[in-house]
Amino acid sequence: MFQPVVSVVIPVYNGEKVIQACLQSVMAQQGVDMEIIVVDDGSTDGTWALLEQLAQKDRRIQPIHQENGGVSAARNRGLQACRGEFIRFVDADDVLPEGSMLALLEKARQNGSDLVIAGYSDVVGTMRSPRGLRKCEDTMSCDEMLHHFNPRSNSFYYGVLWNKLFRRSIIEENQVRFISGLHWGEDFAFVCRYLVKAQRVSYTQALVYDYQRNPQGMTIKQFWSCISHPLANCRIKWRLFRELKRLYVQRGLYPKYRWTLWLYLFRTTLTN
Repeated sequence: MFQPVVSVVIPVYNGEKVIQACLQSVMAQQGVDMEIIVVDDGSTDGTWALLEQLAQKDRRIQPIHQENGGVSAARNRGLQACRGEFIRFVDADDVLPEGSMLALLEKARQNGSDLVIAGYSDVVGTMRSPRGLRKCEDTMSCDEMLHHFNPRSNSFYYGVLWNKLFRRSIIEENQVRFISGLHWGEDFAFVCRYLVKAQRVSYTQALVYDYQRNPQGMTIKQFWSCISHPLANCRIKWRLFRELKRLYVQRGLYPKYRWTLWLYLFRTTLTN
């Protein structure tokens, strides 16, 4: 029976126009045994039919259909199906550059890492800009990593899912899941919950993801949601701060960082 090393989880909703390019970039990754779990979150276009066609051509693709429940529910459903040693999250409207998966996996293997964090490319049309906060190839304890994480907790680099590789045993043994009902920030909350039990974290300068700046994309929709629903936005920020605080409390680091953790609320207000 085929045993994947990496499980790739891709939630998609009405992604008929973008999902094929995304999947092609994932399937083109060399040197890594993968399963590709694509959760169709109740699409009303031709997404499901396209996924069935693609799955017939590549046995690594496992399409799952569910009623619309939001991106958190879709990712949680995908996690239930994962069998790999590691888990990678990809968004349906983005693509992976060549060598992306192998760069993350080799870093994890070489250092016994529970989490690998990499650089990525910000893509706007034909323009590409490399992004990353730590220009290094370090491996460190999670407690040391949280020292760097604290002042940058509101950043894409630390808060998003798609520039990271996670160890599945930590997710399953601790039932780390996404919070349903959050309109944004569900990825940050997941990262915080995961870091409670992670022990070793590696950084790599490799650019492992092409993040497409799309005016119709989730990030832009989240921005407008923050403006049009300020009270709900404040509630979400407070919920995310509680997840951040809980992380430092459970790792015994809260007394050291208690006077700076709250700045997350200030920084995220400036950026959202």
